[in-house]
Formats: sequence, structure tokens, C-alpha cells
Amino acid sequence: MSCYYCGTDDREMRPYGPGGATVCHPCATETPERLTATRAAFGVQLDAAEAIGEGVSVLTPDGPAPYRGQEVL
Repeated sequence: MSCYYCGTDDREMRPYGPGGATVCHPCATETPERLTATRAAFGVQLDAAEAIGEGVSVLTPDGPAPYRGQEVL
């Protein structure tokens, strides 16, 4: 698996790129537009997980917390 933007394959990837493409964190947050798109893609996945599960936890600066639609990235 490689990053949609930079092509690296030596970092952890997430499916937050265009159309679910895998991206590395530096590329996903490199520009304000990419960060906005990444947050939107992450939110869609969180909302979907919450809809089919009993709740979703996210990591916050204060530790794990229930996801309540807050900005987490």
C-alpha cells in the first residue's frame, strides 16, 4: 500500500484520500484543502461505525473518549 499523493510505502496509511485512497498523515494534512477532505472522510467513517455499533471511541488529548460528532483530527 502506498500513499496516493507521495507514493511512499514506509508510513502507516489511512483510507482518507480521494475515493478512499490510502494516504500518509503528512500528505493528508499538508494543505488546508487536504486537511478538510481528510476530516470529512474520517467523519463519514466514524458516523458509519457509530450507526452500526454500540458506540465509537476516539483518542483525544485527554485520552480515549466516546465519539459525539466532535472534531478529532
